[in-house]
Amino acid sequence: MNITIADEIRKQMADWNKTVSVEVAENNKQYVVKGDKRIPKGMQMDRVTSILGIIDKYPLRIWAMNQALDYVKDHINSEMPVEELINNARQAHEQRRDDSANFGTEAHYLLEQYTNDTSIAIPRKFQPVIDSWEEWVSSSGIQIVSTEQSLYYYNPEKKIGFAGTADVIAVDPKGNPVIVDYKTGAGIYPEHALQMSAYSLALWYCSIGNFMDVKTLSGVRAFVLRLPKEEGLETEMKEVNNLVGQQESFIHALELKRWQSDRGKWKRSNRRGK
Repeated sequence: MNITIADEIRKQMADWNKTVSVEVAENNKQYVVKGDKRIPKGMQMDRVTSILGIIDKYPLRIWAMNQALDYVKDHINSEMPVEELINNARQAHEQRRDDSANFGTEAHYLLEQYTNDTSIAIPRKFQPVIDSWEEWVSSSGIQIVSTEQSLYYYNPEKKIGFAGTADVIAVDPKGNPVIVDYKTGAGIYPEHALQMSAYSLALWYCSIGNFMDVKTLSGVRAFVLRLPKEEGLETEMKEVNNLVGQQESFIHALELKRWQSDRGKWKRSNRRGK
């Protein structure tokens, strides 16, 4: 693909980002879009990852249980009081989760910085992540046009909307829009496919008359990468299949999340049992 096309898209996106912003709402749980007249003023949109919290993450529950059991196994012969042992075991997964989250946050920041400036200094512990990302970008042939790109979607008929941040927006050698999300956690899970389907729907919504020619959703591609934390390990990559079909499933998850938050599930009565 001619690089001037990617350069032009990059410029259009930069100009568009100057006119539209996605800001954290006052409740720190949702987003507010400013600068797009299609969005009701002051409307608070749920974030994509929050919506997907409605899905039971069975592998994570098993992981948390194993963290507690491993802690007990490692400390069962210590002089630690039983009550303290149990309390520490109960919280063991939180410590590991927080450590992984901190690593992931730092890795995301470095990947964003590295994309814009390959001369930045990379801490040694993050070098495998950077090397794996650089190798995949080179082999895939994509050209990056934006990183940490805010996207959103609004349906005026259903009055539902959502917002999120895509790690990378790019174009492939054939000119197709590409969305990439990189992970540094334990694996790629089914809900990640729904996350990418939401981003693809939001990219289409934001792109109308703006920075990319996304006339049909069928032309969008989406990849999830799990970048290794250690040298010698391979990058895990999955491309989402049937993005359009999975968008419908995400909308169902959004509607279920809205139902869960609705306080009007039950009729009110003045007397018990009436």
